[in-house]
Amino acid sequence: MLKPMIDLLEEMKSLMELKGENPFKIRAFDKAAQSLEAVGEEENWVERAKLGTLTELPGIGKGISEVLTDFLLKGESSALDELKASLPEGLIELTQIPGLGPKKAMLLIEELQIKTVGELEYACRENRLLKLKGFGDKLQAKILQGIEFLSQTRGQQRLADAFPVAEKLLKSLSKVLSQSKNLAGGEFSIVETGELRRRMETLSRLDFLVEAVPGEKAIQSVQEALYAEVARFSMAEEKLGLSVHFHFATREDFGETWAKTTGSDAHWKLITGSSEFKKYEKLAEKKSAEKIAIETSADAGFADLRGERNFYSQIELPWIAPEMRETGEEITLAKSGKLEDVLPWDGIQGVFHNHTTESDGTATLEQMVKSAQDLGYKYIGISDHSQSAFYAQGLTPERLKLQEVEVRAVQEKYPDIRVFWGIESDILADGGLDYNDQILSRFDFVIGSVHSRFQMDRTTMTERMLQAIRHPKIRFLGHLTGRLLLGRKGYELEMERVIEEAAKYNVAIEINAHPQRMDIDWRYGSLLRKTQCMVSVNPDAHATEELQNTKYGILVARKALLPAKQVLNSMNVSEVEKWLKRK
Repeated sequence: MLKPMIDLLEEMKSLMELKGENPFKIRAFDKAAQSLEAVGEEENWVERAKLGTLTELPGIGKGISEVLTDFLLKGESSALDELKASLPEGLIELTQIPGLGPKKAMLLIEELQIKTVGELEYACRENRLLKLKGFGDKLQAKILQGIEFLSQTRGQQRLADAFPVAEKLLKSLSKVLSQSKNLAGGEFSIVETGELRRRMETLSRLDFLVEAVPGEKAIQSVQEALYAEVARFSMAEEKLGLSVHFHFATREDFGETWAKTTGSDAHWKLITGSSEFKKYEKLAEKKSAEKIAIETSADAGFADLRGERNFYSQIELPWIAPEMRETGEEITLAKSGKLEDVLPWDGIQGVFHNHTTESDGTATLEQMVKSAQDLGYKYIGISDHSQSAFYAQGLTPERLKLQEVEVRAVQEKYPDIRVFWGIESDILADGGLDYNDQILSRFDFVIGSVHSRFQMDRTTMTERMLQAIRHPKIRFLGHLTGRLLLGRKGYELEMERVIEEAAKYNVAIEINAHPQRMDIDWRYGSLLRKTQCMVSVNPDAHATEELQNTKYGILVARKALLPAKQVLNSMNVSEVEKWLKRK
């Protein structure tokens, strides 16, 4: 129940921002959402609502308590409905377009009576926006790009949002299957497959594979029970933002079906095109005719990895982790034994790019360091925003002096974890870094990141990046393309030139592990490996719990098939110190 409550408060906060409500009221909803998250799922929320004790929790005032009580006891929110009804028709839909804010959207509604994305696209094609004050060719083109991006990403969810719901749904479906075994005279098991199992950064649907007894009637009865449970789950527990699709396989063909439904088209095409697979098919046909299972014991398969491992073994390949089954390159690496070199899930020894309350973080420096130590890290890099990031309370030179003293004090208090002091320096429009070289030389490391002027053309933005890479103080490039998954396209870059230059100057390209970024994209893995450019998996943590986002960065590294030796923070403390201190 916790997530729907937080989602409600965050949605109301966003709508109040659109309406232009009092900033203090908006902030109260934001703080209340954070407070609920801190309390946790174990709380009996419905009981609290009945007893009227929600206000005992920090950040929950009388007004927000009434909103939550209404939602918890009725399953819906009249406050949310009233807020939506108070907004001009079309405002919510139009402001979903990247780059179109509420003021511009209101002008379109009032002046052109545009209330839908479709109407706005037509108006752009007819050049009707050019007549409006404050609009022009560039903004109209930008809005069209935003509409195109929105249409491409509709019906998708970020992995971090979809996965917890999918896990919960899978448990619910498994329970239904255990109760349905008598419907078809056999037992059933269910596992995740498809994009979900490959852990794609965004998902377009949820796929599950059901192992069932043979027979069309058996499958049909189970399928009906499963879809009925999906409908019940979506109504009563968690609203599903994605469609659900079921695949079915018998015990004998389970391993092959799981491999087929998991892998990308490129992965499966290479498998089926191999001579080993053709031999496997002939053997399967022969043994099927003899009604003998394909080289498997009586209890093999049955919704665990044995059947799939057996399938890969039959085609003379080692088992390939699902998240790696993307481009087909993984098959070549597997055959040569180099897949074992890829960064393992437990291969990160420390993390850089972490913020504190000194800029826009919610935890103190000491809290971040202690949490990193509790997670087993051997080092942590603290890198608050630089002074140009005024919107994020970027550090002035005077405040830097105070933080430097604090870092040394915390390091002394926590000798078992190395604390590296750094800065996330804005890359300025001309490619220079924030602060002068004298200040920059005081840091253990510098991350260069773009936080402004996203609309530069491809050539200008590329030159901006190249200039930053050549700065002698820089060690990392942060969130390289600036993308926000399902929210903003990355800015245009000549990626090959940027990666080659970073490799030349030994600047590590960050794999930003924030689940809304996951930037650099794993699809650049081949280029990163070819140039042997160093990367660094960083959480971009703004709170202690966000240190655990590192797993999303490891996921990207594994999908990119990056060897551990190419990942800076797979190194130990002394190796990292040497790498950072180089001239």
